[in-house]
Amino acid sequence: MRYGIGIDAGGTATRAVMLDEMGTCIGYGRAGAGNPTSAGTELATSNQVKAARAAIGASGIAPELVMLTLAGGLGNDQAPIMSKALSAVGIETDVRVAGDVMSAYFSATADPTGYLVLSGTGAISAQIVDGELAGLTDGLGWLLGDEGSGFWIGRRVVRAVAADLESRGPSTSLTGLVLAEVRNESSPDEDVRRPEVWHLMRRVYGQRPVECANFAPLALRAAAGGDAVARQILDDAATALLTSCASLVADDEHPVVLAGGLLHDGSPLSNALKTRYPGRCLRAHDGTAGAALLALRALGVTADSGSLNRIHETLAPLIG
Repeated sequence: MRYGIGIDAGGTATRAVMLDEMGTCIGYGRAGAGNPTSAGTELATSNQVKAARAAIGASGIAPELVMLTLAGGLGNDQAPIMSKALSAVGIETDVRVAGDVMSAYFSATADPTGYLVLSGTGAISAQIVDGELAGLTDGLGWLLGDEGSGFWIGRRVVRAVAADLESRGPSTSLTGLVLAEVRNESSPDEDVRRPEVWHLMRRVYGQRPVECANFAPLALRAAAGGDAVARQILDDAATALLTSCASLVADDEHPVVLAGGLLHDGSPLSNALKTRYPGRCLRAHDGTAGAALLALRALGVTADSGSLNRIHETLAPLIG
């Protein structure tokens, strides 16, 4: 029997699962941030190793391969670093790296060809062909793109609130929702601007630009309550996502996997994509499951829908 480890190394947590070649998960481990960009290479690698060792646990089984999934294009540099770190603790194994786009896609389907649309803090669309990443659109970051993302929506929200406060834009219930979030910010003792404008400015300019994504859920709340401004923001976000993925997604039968916090079942953005691609949209699951399926593929063993179902069924009890 051959064994592998799949690792989902994220910005806040690193999760690892050990599985056999049939797709049965036998060990699970969790550690802190595993993204080298946000956590630094040393800490991220340490957490990746901790999660892998926890997944091996008392079994003592030596994995033939470790599949490490990371955000963006971080893989080429991290593979030899992770391999050396594992070797230092007595784990001699092959380390492969793939993007988290791939683990998100394969968490939902074992079909080697299909598409992924993600809208979270950022937004990106991907095409997968024969198990390999074949194309990307957007995912360019808050300054150049990420249209239809949490940042994109959040920025539209705070701009709409600023316009409402200064009577240069339509009234919106977003204003009350946003002001409740920023009410603890300070304002000058004497100024011609309204204190609420200062509260908004202090919050927005006192944080990283991408943190505007924190205001995106307010658009969903306001739109559900019938607010026209919020509805327009979400309609525009859906149009942006559809435009982004249109250059990749063909009118075929392959799945379209929806990932990210803004594409949950029932969201306006998710519904727009399901309307455009009826019967093809699947919801991404735990990226650890996708990393596990990628590990099976890298081992050269069967990685079909039965394997993916077995991964999900045996991973859930380990996570608890």
